[in-house]
Amino acid sequence: MFQKFQWIMCAALAVAAAGCPASSEEVRPPSDQLFFPSGLGIAPDQSILFVANANSELRYDSGSVAAIDLDTVDTLIGQWLPGMQLPADPDGCPDCCEVDPDSPVTLVCNEKAMVLADTTVRLGNFAAAVGVQELASGDLRLFVPVRGDPSITYIDYSSADRTMECGGTGSFPLCDEDHRLDHLHNNSDELGLSEEPWGMFVDSSNGYVMATHLTLGTVSLVDAPADGSAPMLTDAIGGLFAQNSTTGVRGATGIAGRLPGTVNDLVYVTSRAESRVHTLTVYRRANGEPTMAPGDYFFLNRVIPSSDSRGIAFSADGNRAYVVNRNPPTLQIVDTTIGPTGVPRNDMIDAIEICREASVIQVADLGAGERAYLSCFQDSQVWVLDLERRTVLATIPVGRGAHASALAAGRGRLYVTNFLEDTISVIDIQPGSFTENRVVMQIGRERQAGGQ
Repeated sequence: MFQKFQWIMCAALAVAAAGCPASSEEVRPPSDQLFFPSGLGIAPDQSILFVANANSELRYDSGSVAAIDLDTVDTLIGQWLPGMQLPADPDGCPDCCEVDPDSPVTLVCNEKAMVLADTTVRLGNFAAAVGVQELASGDLRLFVPVRGDPSITYIDYSSADRTMECGGTGSFPLCDEDHRLDHLHNNSDELGLSEEPWGMFVDSSNGYVMATHLTLGTVSLVDAPADGSAPMLTDAIGGLFAQNSTTGVRGATGIAGRLPGTVNDLVYVTSRAESRVHTLTVYRRANGEPTMAPGDYFFLNRVIPSSDSRGIAFSADGNRAYVVNRNPPTLQIVDTTIGPTGVPRNDMIDAIEICREASVIQVADLGAGERAYLSCFQDSQVWVLDLERRTVLATIPVGRGAHASALAAGRGRLYVTNFLEDTISVIDIQPGSFTENRVVMQIGRERQAGGQ
């Protein structure tokens, strides 16, 4: 199926008479560049930032997953900020960095200085996110929902030699069929993966991965053994959300566990079709295979209609859920403390007005209280909210199409993809820093609208 999909893409990209079949080199994406960065994941030790490139213009024959060395990022920033002197050019990257003319504290650097080009792998088009699982060995496994296949593609990352492997061959491999999870029990005779896989939740300790689906409102479950043995699709559940009468979709979007790693943790799923938030529990059958059981649901009724929810995140203790809604633009706060019956209360507490088309949320306390960081696609901003005072602390200009984000608390950094310009903004979120809540680096140079 993937080969057929590639052929269709080749036809779309073709340079008419000479194009298809074009040579692999002519349509292969660059291994050291960003192109429509759509998803971010971070290594547990905060050494590597994994980036999914969606190839949304179908300029190339595939998308990719690249690894960015965060020590190199911080080294360049560290050389720059104290005395505002441009850092020395890294090897192979002449004139790598320059000062952003619109911001004297922002360094704009070619991503080639930071991308581990020999590590990059190729996969299907329209990757949506990156989930990171820590294996018992200390290595990592990445799970990427790919809308073009559709599949959940998995990639093994070796922490020791910083390489990625997904079954392909050559110096810039394409992930093979065995690494694309697209049928239950990896059996083509069983139910296929629903279209439009989107959101991703990974529970490394409990050994499972869950994906939402953007159009059908389905949630899929992957058995992801911590010992590194092959993962497998084991369950899918639909019908969680009613069809939106205007758009016709049932889309499931955000997904997060209340207390990941705990036994029978409750997983919350949001929808872009209605105001319902559904809960699921993962348990294992007698044969050890994980399956899902639907739990209670509740409605976002603090502000009506609240019919287009996206990202969801929890406080560290699991007692607050923060739900990003686009209609109307609000961050809705839910009391998820355990009630007298032994289940979360799921009572609405408050709603904070936020930016337009917010999507992904990160929540952390770096020593100054719990804060939320929202990426705002339409406004090309990141909003910082004080969750204790329920106020907006900062609105940070970033690049066009701010979307995916990842937070490295130990580094005091937030990373945000600027989907429409092929860059990543690095934001200083360390409380008390003289550049707090400001972009200190832009990884990659802006692609002009409609340009190459």
